[in-house]
Amino acid sequence: MISSSLLLSSVVVFFGFHILAGDRGILARPELDRRIMLAEEKLALLHKHHDFLSHRIHLLQADSLDADMLAETARAELGLYSPNDVIISIDLSKLKFSDTMRNN
Repeated sequence: MISSSLLLSSVVVFFGFHILAGDRGILARPELDRRIMLAEEKLALLHKHHDFLSHRIHLLQADSLDADMLAETARAELGLYSPNDVIISIDLSKLKFSDTMRNN
């Protein structure tokens, strides 16, 4: 009888601890909410990047070829720039989310 009570108490303590302080417990909820918010922001950024690339691909397709886009791509691939050209390149792949942005 004592051993079954001890076993039951151990099970209750084990699950009670994990409900409160486990990786997905009640105390971990704010951190999980913060991580979800960061993931949603990253997803929104990836959707914007996807839309940007889809638009550029659409401009380079044969049925809707944009002369400016074709010239820009050809210059970039061949390295043919005139001295008066201003080149601005944005690398979106290195854009990172900072945890400190959320705390401010």
